[in-house]
Amino acid sequence: MKPITLTIKGLHSFREEQIIDFSSLCDAGVFGIFGPTGSGKSSILDAMTLALYGKVERALNNTHGILNQAEEKLSVSFTFALQKEHHISYKVERAFKRADEMKVRTTLCRLIEISDTQTVLADKASEVNRKIEELLGLTIDDFTRAVVLPQGKFAEFLSLKGADRRQMLQRLFNLEKYGDQLVKRLRAKAQNQYGQKNELLAELNGLGEAGPEALAQAKEAAKQAKAIFHEKKQMRDEALTAFTKAQAIWQYQKELEAYETEQNKLNLLAPTMEEKKTQLNIAEQAETLKPYADALTKAEKQLSQASKEKQEAEKQLLHQRTIYEQMTQEYERARQTKIETEPALLQKKEQLIQLKEIERKKEAALQEKTGLEQQKNEKAQQLIQKKAEAENLQSLLERALTKQTQLKRELEPLQVSVKERKSVQEALRLSENVQRINQNIQKEEQKIGELKKRSSQAAEAYEKLQKQQKDHHEKIDQSFQAIEQLYFYVCEFERALTEWSKREQNQKLEKLKQRDAVRAAELRKELAAELVDGEPCPVCGSIHHDPKAAIANDHEETVTQIDEVIHRIDKELKQAEEYARDMYAAKQLLETYANQLVKQFAFLSQKAPGAEVAAAVEAVQNPQSLQHLIQEWKAMKQDIQEVERKRARLMDETRDQAAEMNKMEDQLTFEQQRIQELEVLIKELQSELSEQTTQFEQAFPHFILSQVQEMQKQIDEKDQQAEGYKERIEKSISFLEEKQQIKEQLQTTTYDLEKELDKLAHQLESQQQLIRQYETDIGRYPLKVASISDELIEVEQSLSHLNEKEQQSYQQLKHTQQLFSEAQSHFSSSERQLQEANQRKQEAEAAWQKETETSPFHKPQEIESAFMDRAVRHTVKQEIEEFEDKRKQCAANLKRISELLKEESLDEEQWTEVQSRKEAAEKALEEATVMSGSAHEHLRVIEENHQRFASIHERLEGLQQEIDRLDKLQTVFKGNTFVEFLAEEQLESVSRDASARLGILTRQRYAIEVDSEGGFVMRDDANGGVRRPVSSLSGGETFLTSLALALALSAQIQLRGEFPLQFFFLDEGFGTLDQDLLDTVITALEKLQSQNLAVGVISHVEELKMRLPKKLIVHPADPSGKGTTVSMELM
Repeated sequence: MKPITLTIKGLHSFREEQIIDFSSLCDAGVFGIFGPTGSGKSSILDAMTLALYGKVERALNNTHGILNQAEEKLSVSFTFALQKEHHISYKVERAFKRADEMKVRTTLCRLIEISDTQTVLADKASEVNRKIEELLGLTIDDFTRAVVLPQGKFAEFLSLKGADRRQMLQRLFNLEKYGDQLVKRLRAKAQNQYGQKNELLAELNGLGEAGPEALAQAKEAAKQAKAIFHEKKQMRDEALTAFTKAQAIWQYQKELEAYETEQNKLNLLAPTMEEKKTQLNIAEQAETLKPYADALTKAEKQLSQASKEKQEAEKQLLHQRTIYEQMTQEYERARQTKIETEPALLQKKEQLIQLKEIERKKEAALQEKTGLEQQKNEKAQQLIQKKAEAENLQSLLERALTKQTQLKRELEPLQVSVKERKSVQEALRLSENVQRINQNIQKEEQKIGELKKRSSQAAEAYEKLQKQQKDHHEKIDQSFQAIEQLYFYVCEFERALTEWSKREQNQKLEKLKQRDAVRAAELRKELAAELVDGEPCPVCGSIHHDPKAAIANDHEETVTQIDEVIHRIDKELKQAEEYARDMYAAKQLLETYANQLVKQFAFLSQKAPGAEVAAAVEAVQNPQSLQHLIQEWKAMKQDIQEVERKRARLMDETRDQAAEMNKMEDQLTFEQQRIQELEVLIKELQSELSEQTTQFEQAFPHFILSQVQEMQKQIDEKDQQAEGYKERIEKSISFLEEKQQIKEQLQTTTYDLEKELDKLAHQLESQQQLIRQYETDIGRYPLKVASISDELIEVEQSLSHLNEKEQQSYQQLKHTQQLFSEAQSHFSSSERQLQEANQRKQEAEAAWQKETETSPFHKPQEIESAFMDRAVRHTVKQEIEEFEDKRKQCAANLKRISELLKEESLDEEQWTEVQSRKEAAEKALEEATVMSGSAHEHLRVIEENHQRFASIHERLEGLQQEIDRLDKLQTVFKGNTFVEFLAEEQLESVSRDASARLGILTRQRYAIEVDSEGGFVMRDDANGGVRRPVSSLSGGETFLTSLALALALSAQIQLRGEFPLQFFFLDEGFGTLDQDLLDTVITALEKLQSQNLAVGVISHVEELKMRLPKKLIVHPADPSGKGTTVSMELM
């Protein structure tokens, strides 16, 4: 990484924007950064880290107090390149804005890649930070350690002893993660594995019987249940076959009864069906004659109706002829009246219309006259009003001009000169700085008081926690003793169970021997009973037999009884094996708990088992029976569970307590550090206060600091009063201008009103003459009524009445004429219809007589009584057919059922018995099905549990192996041996690199080595490789050695990044060096020059400044308010 440019504005003492061109500075290899103490040299590095990482390491919370007190904004920009041969550079920009007195907030943050074009790689703070770390491969801590070689640190590092040097190496290279952090991770991993193991053991206990024996038993039970199921299924099938046959017979019997009942019902309906057949036959004959009967009846009705209609038409014709003759005479009279009267009325109407128009014009002229008079009066009133307003306005203008002149005279003494104002403002700024610094000092002192108070409270709380921890350790000790005691109890239970098992095994062996003896005796008895005197024994061949051998022996126990005892012993031994496994698991669990406590609490490792062991041994000796031992063991398991609950609770409390203590320790450390930071800040503020006070006294010797605000207040009051006067004067100017305009408008308005009044007077005279002419014209015509309109209405009504009467008479005449014609046509039509109706009646009578000659009907009325509707006849016919079909179907069904029964029968009792047998078989099958399903489900659960059982055992073995490895690792990493080893390795690597660099600086005269105790020694190759301690080095030799060591450490830290840092700052104390040593320093620095490395020397020594060819001069801030500035000097 090679720096190009750095831009700073508003950071610490920098106010105006300052640009540092590192490209020019780094060309010579070595350059200097010079300036007096406090000028802002270190702020250049702060600007670099702020631009890259957004942090200033020496600032509180990395950003508090970094903004210049006189500024509201801060901005930094840093341009750099990663590899010189690549024409790509990067520019990172950040801008901040004040949030309060101490804090700032980010307003701009972006990273730009510069090549032929500019590309924004990131524009958010978090993204920029991540991208910078990706590009450089260094965190801010790595960057600052690699770029800055601080004053005196490496000379001190050279003389440190082994342990202190290793601690410094640990801080430089972040080796802490291989110490406590690694141990914590191992401990956490081990606790996690122990927790998994305990969970698996608990799950194993929760599985219950899941071993191979339980699996075999479950398989056998499922097999038996399946066999029972098949047996019950066969019985059910047989019962179902018998039920099916009996059910068919029973149903046939029920059907036969139903058909016989139906046949009886049909026999009862037979007479009714015969009667319906007869009615249906008569109805069919009536349907054939019905058209003739209907035709005759209809013809008779039509003849009667036609006769009535002819009489009515004749009567109506006479009536309409009379009305027509009357309406003809009335129409002639109305027409004659209209001809005689209408001409005179039309002439009169025309005259009245002309008079009405004249009257309308007269009214319009009168209204026009009234409007003109009203306008004339209004304009006259307006003229008077405007003249009065003009007089008042003239008086007001005179008073306003007088007041304006007075305000201008009063404004003159309130004016403040620019010079006076600027001096007071600058003095006020300095006094406000002093006041602000005083307030900041008070705030920080108050914060220190609060922090000390909180620190004291935290210390008291920490002591209380330590006391609680001591009490807690006693509880843990008690829990540990309880676990040990339970462990020995479990061991004694195992021993007692083992002894009991041995006794039972011995008893079983005795019973087996006893059973063999009883069986042998019974065989001898059976053999003796079959022996016959004189015949050889099949066993011994003797022909003489003891008669006592055939006598039955009374044994205490039979073989069956002995077998029962042996079976009981086997069962109890099997149960004892299960409890032995349970005890072994409990013992392992207690051992795990104890180991966890010992590993976590070192003070327990010194404890030894107490006297409770003897009591535990006595408590479980010689159990009366297995059941007694099991009862005691179950009680013991309750105790184990209770101890585990207490242990788990104590472990949780331990973790909480440790976390609380760590939190308290962190709080105490933070508060102490914060107090120290605030004390340093107060000293800086006090120094700044002194500087600001001195600056004020020098700049304004005639001002008193405490009175500056009062002076500014007086100026502000004058300004405020002057502003008031200025505003009033400005208002008066606009007021006078406005009133002058109003005055001119009033004059124009008055002139216009006078002209309009003259015009209105002439218009009134013209209207008066026109009205008099209209009145003369109207007076020439005499009127019968009061008004022309009323008389015109009367004439129009008379004309309308004549027309309406003639038109009405004409319409009535036309209507009566039409009615008379219609009556004539109706009469002719009725005569014709009567003749036709008579003809139809004669024809219908002839047809009826012809068709009824051979039928039983004589009158049309008889046809109506015998007639049936077609739908009714169809229904009756269908009913008869259905009746016949039912009789046939019923006979066929009776025959079919009789053939199916084949003379078989079944009574109620037999049918009930068959149903009962079928239900019993189905119920038995259902129970067998449930039993089989339950057995197979149990087998499935056992198989799953067995698989889990095997899986848990396999996982437990793997966990135990990993736990053993973790225990070994925890033992290996106890203490800081591994960290010390890494520190020694880093020290060897650094010393080799430093030795090579020192050889270059001293022309291979000196070299650095590490002795057996981890300390540095110098090898003087110019004197035959003599080794001497570093304490014997001169000032110049110490500087050269420290410089070589610093360069080696910087290079080692840079190895973490992807690209090397091609520069660093050397902030060493050169002020204590004499001229000769200074020459040595300059010579050594000049030897560092190369294309890939630039060294910036930060100093205030003038001699060193004169020797370096390129220098960056840092000018301190000016008391007048100007910030720190930089300039470049080239030789």
